[in-house]
Amino acid sequence: MITRLTDIELEQIRGVIFDLDGTLAHSNPDFKGLRAALGIGSGTDILEHIHSLETTVAKMQALEIVHDYELESSRQASWIEGAQALIAFLKTRQLPLAILTRNMPEAAKITIEKLGIDIPLVLTRYDAEPKPHPQGIYLICEQWQLNPADILYVGDYLFDLQTAQNAGSRCALYCPEDVPDYAQAADLLVSCYHSLIQAWPK
Repeated sequence: MITRLTDIELEQIRGVIFDLDGTLAHSNPDFKGLRAALGIGSGTDILEHIHSLETTVAKMQALEIVHDYELESSRQASWIEGAQALIAFLKTRQLPLAILTRNMPEAAKITIEKLGIDIPLVLTRYDAEPKPHPQGIYLICEQWQLNPADILYVGDYLFDLQTAQNAGSRCALYCPEDVPDYAQAADLLVSCYHSLIQAWPK
């Protein structure tokens, strides 16, 4: 089902940007294991932690650990239920589609190629400032010649919601199980992509 939390009108959406891991694909790294390997707590932003390290050697060692976890999870990626159908549906609506991910390019490429995700425009954390910075949405909208306010960003985590807010875009939060506390700031809560397809004006 979907839950509207604002006055969003889907017929006014002119482009859709997706997060990748946890949104289109079951490809999230083992964050608990990754944070343990890095020696940080559950609430710590991994990329900010790496940026805060004092030496180049320490940063490179930490990035190598992150890369190993990202690559391993991407090799085991599988479709999230309904995501493939949603992409196909949006293509019939002739809406431009893109992916904006915090992942690194190599891991994103593995996931996209493994699943055959037919979305050619992909920005990773090396192509734009990492989420929740809005630069990625701005760059995509510039290429599409669309206003960020006309974009729906679909993601599964707080950073996705914050990115959309920072860009002035709409946000659909995919939460198939428990609804997180921060979900109330989204425009749409989506527990099933098939329901989102059904709710989209034909």
